[in-house]
Amino acid sequence: MIPGRLIIGCPACRTRFLVDEQALGGREGRTVRCANCGHTWRQTAPPELDTDDNPAPSGGARTEPALDLPPRPGTIAAPRPENPLRVGFIREPPRRRRSRWAAVRWLALIVLFALAVLAGIVVARGAVTAIWPPAARFFSLAGLPVEPPATDLKVEKLAPARTADGLVIEGDIFNPEQSTRTVPPLRVTLRDAADKEVQYKIFDPPAPQLAPGGVVHFKLPFGHPAGAATGVVVTFATR
Repeated sequence: MIPGRLIIGCPACRTRFLVDEQALGGREGRTVRCANCGHTWRQTAPPELDTDDNPAPSGGARTEPALDLPPRPGTIAAPRPENPLRVGFIREPPRRRRSRWAAVRWLALIVLFALAVLAGIVVARGAVTAIWPPAARFFSLAGLPVEPPATDLKVEKLAPARTADGLVIEGDIFNPEQSTRTVPPLRVTLRDAADKEVQYKIFDPPAPQLAPGGVVHFKLPFGHPAGAATGVVVTFATR
C-alpha cells in the first residue's frame, strides 16, 4: 500500500481505484462515481483519518458533489471540491471473462490444427489413395481429383518367388514413350483364388525417372504374405 493512498472498489463492477485518503473527507465521506461504469456510492475514509483535522484538498480528482448538510453551529460550511478521484485505477476483469477468452483461444488452436491436418491430406491425397483406394471417390466428390496412375509405363517379365521370409517379386519397368517419364511408386497386390485382393504393399520406385525406351529392373521383398494369396499383381500407385 502506498502511504497516504487508499484502494477503494466499485460495488457494481468491482473496478478498483487508487485515491488520496484525505480526499474522502473524514467521517462524513464523499459521494463518488465509478469512472468505469458510472455507479455512485458513499465512501468514507478509514478510522485513522476520521478526524476534522484532515480537511479534503481542493485539487486532485473529480467526484460528484456531496449531499447538502446543515453547517455545525459556529462554523461555515466549505464547498466540497468537485475534482475527480481519478488518481488511477486498477482494472480487474472478472474471472468468467478470462475463462471465456481462454476457451476461445483453445477452440482457435483446435480449428487451426484440424485445418493443417486437412491440408496435409489434400496435398498427399495420391499417397492416401494408394493406401486406401476408395478415398479417391471422396476426393473426387470434393472437387479434388487424384492424378491417375502412370499407365504409359509398362510392367514386364513379372516373376514372383517364395522364400523363407515370404515372397520376392522381380520384374522390369519399360517406358515406351518418346519422352522421359517419372516412375511412380509400385503397388504390389496379392490376390486369392477368386481374384480378390487380400493384401498389398507400396514400394518406392527402382528409379526416379525412365528415359524414352528405357528399362529398369526391380526386386521387391514381400514379407509375411497372406496364406490365401495365390497370385501377384504389380501396378503403379497414384501420386
